[in-house]
Amino acid sequence: MAYPAAARSYLLKALAGTPEVLAKLLDGIDGSDPVWDLRPDPDRFTLREVLAHLADWEPIWKLRFERMRDEDHPLLESIDEEQMVIDNDYAHQDPIASIERYRSGRAELVALLASLDEPVWDKTGNREFVGELTVQMLASLIQSHDGYHLHQVVQWLDA
Repeated sequence: MAYPAAARSYLLKALAGTPEVLAKLLDGIDGSDPVWDLRPDPDRFTLREVLAHLADWEPIWKLRFERMRDEDHPLLESIDEEQMVIDNDYAHQDPIASIERYRSGRAELVALLASLDEPVWDKTGNREFVGELTVQMLASLIQSHDGYHLHQVVQWLDA
């Protein structure tokens, strides 16, 4: 059952706001500042890599929503994120450009979600290795993914 319209409105506002919160947290840090490449936890992304990762995922999320909207229970294949890091050279991405790619990609994603009729929010896809997800569940998962990385950014800035 889809969220009530008011709850969906909050979800869309939260999704739309994440790039702005992230940009504000990182405002004033020059693209050449060494903070972008600190790795306080060897098993997690640097700030530079976080931004490249977030920017790269926006078109993937969007395509998944389009498939769920247009197809009957599509298989949403997994992405090899470790290979994506290598292929897209996250360690050398311009963090300022990544923030802008993230902003524009997120604006497109939110516009797509805002355009969906209420019944579409209950349409499903099968996320490989995860299971069945509705459009609403995937949107909430993205919001959780955003929160995880926002928390990581705050931790790195405090480190």
